[in-house]
Amino acid sequence: MNRIQRMEKKMNELETKIPSKKKTPKLARMFLRFGKKADKKDGFVLVQYLNMKQQISFKLYRIVGGDQVVIDNKVHTLNPKDMWRYKKTLTYIIREIDRKPVSNQDYDAVKQRGDDTSSDVPLIKAVLGAVQKPSPLQNKSIILWILGVVVAGIVIYTFVA
Repeated sequence: MNRIQRMEKKMNELETKIPSKKKTPKLARMFLRFGKKADKKDGFVLVQYLNMKQQISFKLYRIVGGDQVVIDNKVHTLNPKDMWRYKKTLTYIIREIDRKPVSNQDYDAVKQRGDDTSSDVPLIKAVLGAVQKPSPLQNKSIILWILGVVVAGIVIYTFVA
């Protein structure tokens, strides 16, 4: 095998190792597939269902009675204000143990309980500031201040004595 053949062989090996495209995660592909179907079908809604086994499933469910969805013999009430948007697709996030979908409608109650994340900003900044190391510029300024005080002391000592 000559040098050119070895180089061609090596290039072919490298080309097979390089992935051709980044694949979207399985959950996102599933969401997009059901989302396109939900947009085309009337009387159906795309639901992201959170069950008690800590699993997420995406499915199209038929709307019953105008504002209800039956999932595994459990009735869940729908409200247009509780819809979540991913790109152009509208979806509901429903927990198995809840009758109402997950939403931001109870923001005032969450804020009143003190569980809101908007009040955490100063605390997070304080924690991150305490964890960060001082920058080299701060160390240099401290050294310059000390040096200035020493020089001033020497100057004052020479003129006074």
